[in-house]
Amino acid sequence: MNKIAKKLFSAAVIVCLSISSVAAYAAQITPSSTSITLGKNDKEISFDIFLEADSAYAGAEFGIKPSQSDVEFKSLVLSDELQNESKVQTIKDGCLYFGFFSNTNKYSTEKKKIATLNYTYSGSGIRTISLVESKIVIVDKTGKTNGDTSSSPFTVSITRQGTSGGGGGSSSSGGSIKEPDIIIPIPDTSKTYSDKKFADINGHWAKNDIYSGVKNGLFAGISDTIFDPDGTVTRAMAVTVLGRFSKDNTESAVSAFTDVTADKYYANYVSWGAENGVVKGISETEFAPESAVTREQMSAMIVRYLNYEEIPLPTGSEKIKEHSDYEQISDYAKEDMAICYEMGLIKGHDSGLIEPNGNLTRAQLASIMARISTYFKNTK
Repeated sequence: MNKIAKKLFSAAVIVCLSISSVAAYAAQITPSSTSITLGKNDKEISFDIFLEADSAYAGAEFGIKPSQSDVEFKSLVLSDELQNESKVQTIKDGCLYFGFFSNTNKYSTEKKKIATLNYTYSGSGIRTISLVESKIVIVDKTGKTNGDTSSSPFTVSITRQGTSGGGGGSSSSGGSIKEPDIIIPIPDTSKTYSDKKFADINGHWAKNDIYSGVKNGLFAGISDTIFDPDGTVTRAMAVTVLGRFSKDNTESAVSAFTDVTADKYYANYVSWGAENGVVKGISETEFAPESAVTREQMSAMIVRYLNYEEIPLPTGSEKIKEHSDYEQISDYAKEDMAICYEMGLIKGHDSGLIEPNGNLTRAQLASIMARISTYFKNTK
């Protein structure tokens, strides 16, 4: 590996492709497809990455990350043109970092295929694979390297035939729950609502609800440009959003759960929720903050929260019983789900399922909170 490649490889591992402060080079980094639908028994995911720049360059670096750890990276194959170049490839915190480097600006501005990425996924929920970081590398006349790129991130959506991602429903069925990779940060109040431009929600069914939630401080993106609408909602995220919606003062709350430490963004909200009967632990001392929240669990949280706010609730819907998997709802949550169904907060799928044990996505929670806000305005 030449000196340039060694230098860039070290930077990639230590700072995860941090972007330099020099002027940006315009580039377009795009996938061969932004939407992949898997058949019922399909597991293999494959797509190409293309790069087009506005000036010649010596190399490039990329950071690619799935929305959940159950989308597993299998292999990467660089295009034939790049096979003889110095290369880097590493995985850090679930993100695949890779790149190629030459000693000269030998690559032209025309659009070219960079690599083919291969992943596997056997679940039923909606997932995404996104470009989260990138850099175009330039060699100047003195032989020094620098670079940046103004390319927008991209997102490849992964769905499976027979599932529905619309409405307030879930995007994945029950079963074993894996800890989500992405944690919702504290809202960035330095930017206004109009400044938030998430590249991965253009055309998304919940776009308006997402921006409304961001504007009102309920949500933040996982970066300034990525919201991760199909990311899984954890128990900690769920109570945090409800706590922010309440506008209660949570600063003095002290957690009674051993797995909720004071340094976590959700610590005060979990304590607030427990103290006011909005959430319960999985035991007297454990909350399981990073476990995915299911549709029936979210329904129970919502009803408890509305009771805490003394909001009048309707009688639970009888129509929910028409769903073929109604009996799969846990006894403790049947009435809560029926109430949320009657209020239009939780909806069934086109398949006829209500999926009580399906995991909730960030987009779906944003939609639910928008509906709750409307309900508040009409009842308070």
